[in-house]
Amino acid sequence: MQKRHLAALISASIFTATLSGCAMFRSEPTAPPVTPDMSSDTLPEAAEIIAVDAGVGAIANCSRAQLQALLNAQTPEVAQLLRHNVYFFGTDASELSPDALASLNALAGVLKAAQGVSVQLDGHTDARGTHDYNLALGERRGNAVASYLQSQGAQAAQMAVVSFGKEQPVAEGNDESAWAQNRRVQVAYSACDMAP
Repeated sequence: MQKRHLAALISASIFTATLSGCAMFRSEPTAPPVTPDMSSDTLPEAAEIIAVDAGVGAIANCSRAQLQALLNAQTPEVAQLLRHNVYFFGTDASELSPDALASLNALAGVLKAAQGVSVQLDGHTDARGTHDYNLALGERRGNAVASYLQSQGAQAAQMAVVSFGKEQPVAEGNDESAWAQNRRVQVAYSACDMAP
């Protein structure tokens, strides 16, 4: 009887070892994908940029006549570049497009030459993502523009960054065409005094 019991115990042990050994050859389950840092900031962080909560409200803009006077004071080439006041971004990115640089250089030149000119940089996102994530992304986009302008000689006191996140789309829809139009920073002139 003991031999039978011992044989059964040995058989059970061999069976268990065989199953364990087979488990070693199974492929491990794949780890869930790690969410990458979706920010693609490439410029150093701007110093002293004022971040304004969108709930507080936008800074008062220059009147149409003031803005026209500001444009008239520029060369025709610079005035044309200043009319490009919307800068677009890739998905989950805050990296400036090379296409934006000529216009931003013109804006930086105006800000550098006239301390009485100031701008509000409104950061926007598409509808995907959470409210808080999009507010932060809109702010990063605004700060990317502000950082670039500051690197070109504009003063931090001339710029305010406001993030609206996904709350103010310019294009409705749930497709790439609409999303691409909503991923933007829009420049609004908040003071237009051309005095140096």
